[in-house]
Amino acid sequence: MTGSVGVSKDPLVCLPPEIVLRILDFSPVSTVAALTCSSRAWHAFIDRTHRDLIYSNIFRTEHSPSTREASLYYHEVQSFSKYYENTSSWKELCKKQTLLRRNWASEAPTTTESIFTIRREPVWRFRPDFKRRFIISTSQFGGLEVTCMDTGRQLWALSRDVVRPYAHLEYDDVNGRGTAVWDRNGDSLEIWRTTKEDGGERGVFEQIAVLHHDCETRGYQLSFNTLCVVSSQGQGFVYDMLQRPPQLVTHVKMENNAVGHLYQDHDCVLYSLGTKGFHVHSKMTGEYLGAIEPWKCSSHQFHYIDHPDLDNSENSQDSLALASAVQSMRESEPTVFPPRWPSTGRSVPLSIQPGVRSFLGQDLGDIRDQQLDALQDDDWGAGKICGNLMVGVSRGGRVIIVRNWRDCLSGVLGDDRARAAEALARNAAIIQCAPHDDPRNFDLGGWLSVRNGRILVEVRDQVYILGLNADGSPATGEQAHERPSYAVSKSATARLGSAVPVSFMALYDDCVMYTYAVVGMHGDEEAEDHHGNLYSRLFLTKAVRVLSFAPS
Repeated sequence: MTGSVGVSKDPLVCLPPEIVLRILDFSPVSTVAALTCSSRAWHAFIDRTHRDLIYSNIFRTEHSPSTREASLYYHEVQSFSKYYENTSSWKELCKKQTLLRRNWASEAPTTTESIFTIRREPVWRFRPDFKRRFIISTSQFGGLEVTCMDTGRQLWALSRDVVRPYAHLEYDDVNGRGTAVWDRNGDSLEIWRTTKEDGGERGVFEQIAVLHHDCETRGYQLSFNTLCVVSSQGQGFVYDMLQRPPQLVTHVKMENNAVGHLYQDHDCVLYSLGTKGFHVHSKMTGEYLGAIEPWKCSSHQFHYIDHPDLDNSENSQDSLALASAVQSMRESEPTVFPPRWPSTGRSVPLSIQPGVRSFLGQDLGDIRDQQLDALQDDDWGAGKICGNLMVGVSRGGRVIIVRNWRDCLSGVLGDDRARAAEALARNAAIIQCAPHDDPRNFDLGGWLSVRNGRILVEVRDQVYILGLNADGSPATGEQAHERPSYAVSKSATARLGSAVPVSFMALYDDCVMYTYAVVGMHGDEEAEDHHGNLYSRLFLTKAVRVLSFAPS
């Protein structure tokens, strides 16, 4: 093109508008913005004549094919802050996306905080519904509650007689209905759906089915309009949730001793088998498709993270944090809402380093051999599939990241296993999160989330947000400037961080949500029972913390 029109000539003059528009289809929003400032002609071409066409194309090219684009106003986004609400043009939408992406990619992102203390009882599991604007949760003491996401007030509840203590909870939108699943004693699952679509009140549910199983149910997961259930006794179940009641469509025969963690894609389900890695079966036929076997990784695929110093974290001054927590619990409203002030001090930078961590006097080769030996015996728990990316965590403090995970499945034939091992060498990375010098009694935690090129895991007293490159590899060195990693506190005071595990956490488009250890306080009416001692009236509980990354 430069040979025929000359590098000094303006493409708006030399090329037909159709060609210029096609070129802009492949241009990032930063380039388009720069062009609007280069001349009046470019400004008129982009921001007047072809504004909607250009910015709507940018919107589509910046999202993966799996993203459901509902409309200009982006109704399907998972946003706590309602960040895209009242967006009036494609240009404004692209601007908001750019600002949000830049904040996520900052080494010290600006966040606001909301804390929902639900019934002053420890939250066990919860799920947000951004469409209906509520949080549904179970408690360590039993019962279920639906809480308004915008006010913190109770919308609906079930008693402890109906929902057992420590009930696991799954939730998803199924055919336009908010659908919740929780377990009860006797290896049965209860299925409930929202009634508002039939004219009922917001946040109210009705029971539609109870699913009984004749084997121990260890876990279940709801998405893609299907409910997948796993038993430790070599059985799996796949239910079609579009039917009422849900219908069993596949009975999966698998290995025994599944640990309960499972996740599904549109056509397959990933089961965790502990020391045997992650096994994949077809949802339609139950056929065994292969396994991800982390111990086949080699030492050149290792990375590590030094755990950040608590002295630099947001809750290092325990006495001040405790006083703040107590003061907040003395208020009439048990919910910190609207969100607290914007701050860049709620996160601590992390650095993903290639190789294995060495100490003074230790031989690097011996450390690599020790890591490989430990990898052979590691116990793998939660695993997630996100497009071509698969991520899993282990009790030994490791995160495995596998790009093009379907190519890395080891099948039943010898040739398949050799090919899978080669693919694993090309596509897998291991990140060691536990300190190498203190691996005893370490547990990475049971929860994992993967979204928009980031991984969320629990490590001791903090929650790690790990950045990935566009190809799914860990962002290290100079690459980390584009996709930085950082940690946030998982409790109101540092002393509580290691003692209270996270029981649910997830990444969303503009926020991170997870259970958060806080200090509660019994009411003034109980003062005499505590002899007027303020601190004797304190108790430990778990709330829902929301860190919003949406720009002001």
